[in-house]
Amino acid sequence: MKSVDVVSKAWTDTYEEIAAKAQRVREVLEQRSVKLRSGSALSQLLSQADRLSRAWADQVKPDDRVVWEAAYVNRLADAVTNLPDEQGIQEALNRMAGGVMQPDDRSDSHQGKDALWELVLLSDLKKRGFTARAAEPDIQVDFGMGDYPIACKKIWSENGVRKRVSHAAKQLAPFNNGGVIALNLDELVPVGKVLSVPTKAHAKAVLGMFNLDFIERHRSALQNAVMDGKCDGLLISTTAFAVLWEEETSAYIVSQSSMWHLEDSSQEARQRFLAFGHTQGM
Repeated sequence: MKSVDVVSKAWTDTYEEIAAKAQRVREVLEQRSVKLRSGSALSQLLSQADRLSRAWADQVKPDDRVVWEAAYVNRLADAVTNLPDEQGIQEALNRMAGGVMQPDDRSDSHQGKDALWELVLLSDLKKRGFTARAAEPDIQVDFGMGDYPIACKKIWSENGVRKRVSHAAKQLAPFNNGGVIALNLDELVPVGKVLSVPTKAHAKAVLGMFNLDFIERHRSALQNAVMDGKCDGLLISTTAFAVLWEEETSAYIVSQSSMWHLEDSSQEARQRFLAFGHTQGM
């Protein structure tokens, strides 16, 4: 069995740049005829970037929630603005515009954040130079072996892991049981939890352990999916807010992803999965 940490990112753009990117998100939605209602969850979230920029310009200390949510606006904006003309994401954008988007809101309206996870991963693949598109099961990426399917799932509770993995496996079934299940664990991070550590490296290590602990708790469900040939392996990703004491920019959004598969799965599955791992910097 193998788990390899492969991706760590932090968003550190200036507050003015984040506000500009929030406006670009509004423009992309308008261009694609996605209705962004005033007062909607997404509209309120985007407004936090404007509030943070004004507070910085006026040299007024912003509320911690403003800083926290504006950082997530940056993450959302990076995904949306990197896919302005992408075919196949219209439904995802509509789900985001009509769903709960605040990072600490754990209500039952999941569709908006589910859609964001798909767009974040799709955007990341395209930024790395791979041919990728939104398509069944959620994403198809070509890294030299033809279209390779990725089923994206957010984990909303510890009790729902097996069901979410099973659902993802069913999505992959039409693709000759190849592909990857990409799980996002952001909603398992305790509400209001902030990583208070010296450096980015420490933050990455904490999230890496968070991913590994999740794998150990749910090893049976993950292992069965691979051993039964329902997927080649899994991508596990967590994003959290961090305050870094020793960094010049102390407020960070840090994301850590881990690749996991079984050494004794089929040779074809291992080859496909390791090739996919290269798309993630493995």
